[in-house]
Amino acid sequence: MGEIILLPFNVSRDRGRERLNRYLRPNLLIKLLSLILLLAAGTPAWAAPRVKVLKLAVTNPTDEARAHENVVVSVAELKRVAPDFSAGGCVVTTSDAGVLEEDARTLQTTELPSQADDLDGDGKYDEIAFQIALKARQTRVVTIAYGDPATMRRLRSNYPARTHAKFTLKFDGLGWESEATAWRIYFDRRNAIDLWGKRRPGLYLELFGSPEYDYSAESPLGRDIYRIGDALGLGSVGALVSGKVEKVSDVLERSWRIVSQGPVRVIVELKYKGWRSAGAR
Repeated sequence: MGEIILLPFNVSRDRGRERLNRYLRPNLLIKLLSLILLLAAGTPAWAAPRVKVLKLAVTNPTDEARAHENVVVSVAELKRVAPDFSAGGCVVTTSDAGVLEEDARTLQTTELPSQADDLDGDGKYDEIAFQIALKARQTRVVTIAYGDPATMRRLRSNYPARTHAKFTLKFDGLGWESEATAWRIYFDRRNAIDLWGKRRPGLYLELFGSPEYDYSAESPLGRDIYRIGDALGLGSVGALVSGKVEKVSDVLERSWRIVSQGPVRVIVELKYKGWRSAGAR
């Protein structure tokens, strides 16, 4: 008995393709095209397939190329079409095909690093995130494969980490970063967002937070380049009261959480309770 292993996911056995034509998120121009089941060769028709794939069409509606367009797909929306969809270990691939007919003839595809994120901490994945390159007005078919965990583990590549987050008193709060830039928020009454510039791409929060390291000093890697002073910083929250800015300083409780970090994105969460502003909470 031979097993059909697609490397990488050249979907040629797509008999019975079902066009669902259901939009997931029209504002993102992501269209679900089909659900395809890939059975192990020689197995009975009623046997559970090893791998199933969902086809999406992702479109750039602008006249400008997007080299690293962020795409986020709701797991709940995928489950409406494929109730057994499992986000953990899924594999995302694409080609230059713009429609299903072209995609069926494609002999070579590219695997896109992806991550599944549990946003609310309930132990279930909520979103799948990946990046894709799109030319102006281009549509590309994207394949999301899922199925037997052992099979998917063999097929999925090991993606390098490209984001990171860390909380430490060494830099006074919560930091998060991509390979290009790092940020931190002072986890105290200042509640301002600061910036580290990077001269060389990489993840450096662990280094910046290590004992005796001076992240404000000149370095070939990068350093703290923004003087906050008494300002809100870059994107922090405040209130304008009687013509003056009030920071989120006087609070009864503040908390932080690293929601997700991986090859595509990092998500951090900060919560404040009992903010006193304009003389009232």
